[in-house]
Amino acid sequence: MGDRIRLGVVDDHPTIFAGVRAALAERVDLAPGTPCAATVDGLLDEVDDLDVVLLDLRLADDSVPHENVRRLVERGWPVLLFTQVKQSAVIGRCLRAGAMGVVGKHEDLDVLAEAVRAVARGEDHLNADWASALRAIMDSRVPALTAREEQVLRLYAAGLPMKSVARRVGVAEETAKEYLARVKRKYVDAGRPARTKTELYHRAVEDGHLPPVG
Repeated sequence: MGDRIRLGVVDDHPTIFAGVRAALAERVDLAPGTPCAATVDGLLDEVDDLDVVLLDLRLADDSVPHENVRRLVERGWPVLLFTQVKQSAVIGRCLRAGAMGVVGKHEDLDVLAEAVRAVARGEDHLNADWASALRAIMDSRVPALTAREEQVLRLYAAGLPMKSVARRVGVAEETAKEYLARVKRKYVDAGRPARTKTELYHRAVEDGHLPPVG
């Protein structure tokens, strides 16, 4: 990393972030030209090397937050979550995927500036208010799903009929039903039953398998 921090942003409100960027520039020695993209794909296509990526978790493309983190981390970019999302399970999954910290959009800009500097130095930034996110993801009440179970849950809870889910996953319909049955059993075992499609949808959002609503 050079003396100036190369900052990138994934946020689908670029006009709003322009003000944040200007305020950050007064507090952090940023390299000229901060790329801001509305999607992870957009940022990956736009720039080769960054010291810190600020990632909003609620994007218009309905992408899954922890998958976005994983893709950015695979590029070798440190990720700092900058978001209004407060679901601890969602934050926890993002931290497990490799995010180095989180700052709420309601927090003071001095907090954001210090977090950017810390992550650029290779240090985690996680204050006490967000520590529960790590505990939540380790809590047995958040079921551990296999990759295939998670895929079936996402598609089915998002509204696809089972036949379409099976086709998208590439398995027989009965096999897809068995994956979904396993998901339901795991939620029952965790003390959070999800017997209906609506309940599955709410669990999927709560646990970060689908993007937050609102």
